[in-house]
Order: sequence, then structure tokens, then C-alpha cells
Amino acid sequence: MRGRTGLIPFATAGYPTLEGSHEILLGLADAGVLAIEMGIPFSDPIADGPEIQRASEVALAQGVGVDHVLELVRAVRARSEVPIVLMTYANPILRRGIEHFAENARAAGADGVLISDLPPEESPETWYALDRVGLDTIVLTAPTTEPLRLARLVERARGFVYCLARTGVTGAGPGEAHGLRERVAAVRRLTSLPVAVGFGVSTAAQARALKGVADGVVVGAAFMRAVATDVRQGATERVLGLAGELVEALR
Repeated sequence: MRGRTGLIPFATAGYPTLEGSHEILLGLADAGVLAIEMGIPFSDPIADGPEIQRASEVALAQGVGVDHVLELVRAVRARSEVPIVLMTYANPILRRGIEHFAENARAAGADGVLISDLPPEESPETWYALDRVGLDTIVLTAPTTEPLRLARLVERARGFVYCLARTGVTGAGPGEAHGLRERVAAVRRLTSLPVAVGFGVSTAAQARALKGVADGVVVGAAFMRAVATDVRQGATERVLGLAGELVEALR
């Protein structure tokens, strides 16, 4: 992952439908992306903006749960070796049982897990279970993360470090966004892991500005917004069209 800047698209599993999500994820896997971040639908997110919240609501209304998400992971893995990171919150996986979740996620072909609301000091058994089966644990760092805290977060990181471009939630919006290049450099001084940047990146121009700064650029809300334009028709084409623009901008 180090050495070039690639696209990491995010997609909520089960949105607009399980079939539509399956089509979108397979298309993204074939689009030359660096990795795929697959969101497990959750009813009470704290990091997701309106576009991803809406996607989760639609998926949950259709009964999409962890088992369906893992089936989608299997489907992508059967076609592609692209790395897959499951983005989730603590509740869905702890409710299921962390040992059970970790083993099943790894068996399905997932490579990593990002638990947005679980600090590394809490629930050590969760981190141990993920480590034990070989699932990378992705951590988030923010513009407000202090140096001592940054060192602790990076120590917990496996796979890559996710550096938030700004505070707030996913998608376009206000938030503190100072010194991104310096913050990425600070992470690099602490680890040899790749660094990805996300939150608020939605256009080819914004992605291009991060070329050479980060190893990965995470885009999520823009893809879910493309689906929402018309969930009944053309969603896959719009998502893959945007993915193509972003991949090209990062070449």
C-alpha cells in the first residue's frame, strides 16, 4: 500500500438493496481501487454524516445484518483479492460475540476491522480476538489528537492508519481541518504503516490534492450520495463512474 496513492471507496453493505450492493462492490473491486471499506449498517452511528446514515437506515429496514455483510465479503473475495475492511461500531459485533464475529469475518475473507467508537484502552478482549485471527485493526486519528494520544493510537494500529482530514462526521460539512500534511507526517514518524486520509473528500480535485500526501484516500459519502440520486436506476453506473474519476485523479 505504501509508495502510491490509491482510492479506498466506502459503501454501506445492503444499500440500495443486497443485490444492488453486491453489484456495486464487485464493480469497485474491478475498478483498480486500493482497498474497499464495507460498512455494517448500524442504527446509532456517531461518526457518519447524513448520506451514510440514510444508507444504513435503508439497509436496516430491509433486514440487512452482519451475516448478510459477511456474505457480501465472500462474494467479493471469490472474485478479487482486493483488501476488505469492515467499518462498524462496537454494538453489532459485541452483541454477536467478538470471538464468533472475528472468526467468521476472517473466514469470509475480510482483512481488517475499523470500530469507530471503541478506544484501544477499552474492551481488551475485543482487540485480542481480532489480533488472534489476523484481522488488522484500523484506528482513527483526528486534527484534535494530541501527540501522546497519537502515539498510543498508532501503537494499536494494524494494516494502515486512518487520518481524518477534519473533525465532525463523514461527508461535506464544517469541522477543524488544520495542518493535514503535518499531521500525516507526524503519523509517519511513528510508524511504517500506510496512512489513509478521509472525511470530506468527494471530488477528483480533492483527491488529486492528496496525491503523494497519503497512501490512500477514503471516499464514502459521495458514493452513497450517488446511489441516493435514484436508488431504483443507474446507481451502480453512477458509483463506478465516480470511482473511475477518482482512480484516474490519483494515478
